[in-house]
Amino acid sequence: MKRIALAAIDGYQRFISPYKGFSCAHRVLTGGASCSQFAKRAIARLGMRGGVLVILRRFSACAASAQILSTSQVHAAATPPEAPAGACPLWSRWGAKKMSGSWACCACWPG
Repeated sequence: MKRIALAAIDGYQRFISPYKGFSCAHRVLTGGASCSQFAKRAIARLGMRGGVLVILRRFSACAASAQILSTSQVHAAATPPEAPAGACPLWSRWGAKKMSGSWACCACWPG
């Protein structure tokens, strides 16, 4: 399952993303990794279950970034939004913060 997900992301990055005409809103706003790059790394390191959970958080952050971009017309050098409370180290822009609960694997993630 993990290999299929990673292959699907590779296919998206290779054959769809270059022809969309726009980039991930989170990447545009923060200058960090795109959502597909983030998803690929999360699944590779955390597996499907853990990866999907942090990807959903990232998609929420991307949606918030899209709202910021659409309402204020800011450009790529804009200040990024605040990290959500208890952010996973996968949100490396805000440094490694240990999440509460069963995410012990995130506590050792290089920030």
